[in-house]
Amino acid sequence: MKTYQLAAQSLSECGVGTIFGLMGDVNLAYLGDFVENHGGEFVAAVAEGGAVSMADGYARMTGGVGVASVTHGPAVTNCTTALVEAVRSRSALLLLTGATPDVRDHFQDLDLEGFARLTGAEYRRVRKADAVGADIAEALARVAATRVPLVLDLPYDLLEVAVTGESPRAVPPLPVPGAPDPDLVDDALAALLGSARPVILAGRGAVASGARDDILRLARAIDAPVMTTLLAKDFFAGEPENLGVHGSLSHAVAIEELGRVDCMLVVGAALSSFTTDNTALLAGKFVIQVDDRSGAFGRFAPVDLPIPGDAAGVVRALCERLAEAEAPVPSGRRVAQLAEAVQGLEAKGYRSISGGGTVDMRDAMARLADLLPQGTQVVTDVGRFSFAAWKYLPVDPGRFTVPGAFGSIGLGIATAVGAAAGRRDVPTVCVAGDGGAMMGLVEVSTAVRHRLPLVLVVLDDHCYGAEYLKLESLGLATAHSEVEWPGFAETARALGARAVTVREVDEFAQVRELLDEGAYPLVIEVKADPARRRPELAAVAGHAR
Repeated sequence: MKTYQLAAQSLSECGVGTIFGLMGDVNLAYLGDFVENHGGEFVAAVAEGGAVSMADGYARMTGGVGVASVTHGPAVTNCTTALVEAVRSRSALLLLTGATPDVRDHFQDLDLEGFARLTGAEYRRVRKADAVGADIAEALARVAATRVPLVLDLPYDLLEVAVTGESPRAVPPLPVPGAPDPDLVDDALAALLGSARPVILAGRGAVASGARDDILRLARAIDAPVMTTLLAKDFFAGEPENLGVHGSLSHAVAIEELGRVDCMLVVGAALSSFTTDNTALLAGKFVIQVDDRSGAFGRFAPVDLPIPGDAAGVVRALCERLAEAEAPVPSGRRVAQLAEAVQGLEAKGYRSISGGGTVDMRDAMARLADLLPQGTQVVTDVGRFSFAAWKYLPVDPGRFTVPGAFGSIGLGIATAVGAAAGRRDVPTVCVAGDGGAMMGLVEVSTAVRHRLPLVLVVLDDHCYGAEYLKLESLGLATAHSEVEWPGFAETARALGARAVTVREVDEFAQVRELLDEGAYPLVIEVKADPARRRPELAAVAGHAR
């Protein structure tokens, strides 16, 4: 047996079923063996960065480790942006690559350890051929435990070495989080009960740990509203305690209430600048943070009381300790009043600007929500368009993600392809702006080749939206940000997908027909107005084209 064969066997024995990537000299042998002799699946991306994003999306939606494999040199550098995004999103991702042949001045030589350090990923090198099985097993276990992406270097010169074919040694299971410190639980309860207007903020960690019911139980026991980060959006949908997303997406009632809050219990959320408006929303509040990572405390914002532990476990301990204390039952008036205010706010709705050949992005998201089957996965790219998706497209928080931790547009489509490969029983919807869609559109062909249930919605306003607004605010011509793209539907058809163009709200009827047929991959091109103006003013608007 050769090293490449042992590598393929080890990947399979460690439970890896799907690998995303591009073949080259350093990986084609073990990838071919993985597929032919171990029943594995190789999802061949168009670009290496797309492969990493696919593994990222797979990890986010399945909860397992996403594995990507690329060859050396430029293949590795092409992964940079996608790998930084995975690192900053704490995705469980393993990137397999390898050093070039050990010859003088190899033209594709690259410092792989330096590359990993640049992106924030860990780096491990396979140094002995017969250790490849153990190294793969340990790398997968480490990524699963730490949720820090890892670059595993399997050098080209080791691939053909004869080995014994030993199976990878067993890796100890992850430790189960212990009970939270009772003194910290008491301190947190004292702060919550001693405050006049507490609030509970849940993040992706709360979703992953299944803390929803425990959080609501605690919120009702102390008459506190609940909120979420963007990545936990809709975690408390339909509950009277729900005040929606905390931060720049907060509605008027939530913003007003946040100005009065004096204590915040943060459960499984990182308190990033987007969630806290660069810590401004934490001013004057006693902050209690619950997280299973010690590095989370104080990373973005100061914390008064850090509590290490599993989100659901800590909140459950708070509920149990509160019951033991026999604290007075709150009146419930605060939550009731806030719920009534939110209901009045939602009744106001918004003024649609659909018409004249363009569709209001909010209308598009609301109509799309009516068409999608239950359990649909949702991935959004980032940009001006995304506020419409985040506000008007309901999601299952366990099946929703945003590859936006690095602030790069264009990662959404490949991330959604990986998510679709991880869960094929339901559609995966990617909502992207036109600029980001052009960057990632080629990976629609990957979804076509692998028959993945992908639905791509392109909100096409013919411009880079954030730049449009900034140019406008400076009194400069918005034409600098505007682009006449080729037709997205037409391009999608050339890539092998089904596609439709929507210029009027009523045209979503044809989308329903295609979804009912299971016509995947499907690209929906929605024409929108870059100026966000009322249709009747379109003819007289003075923006340059």
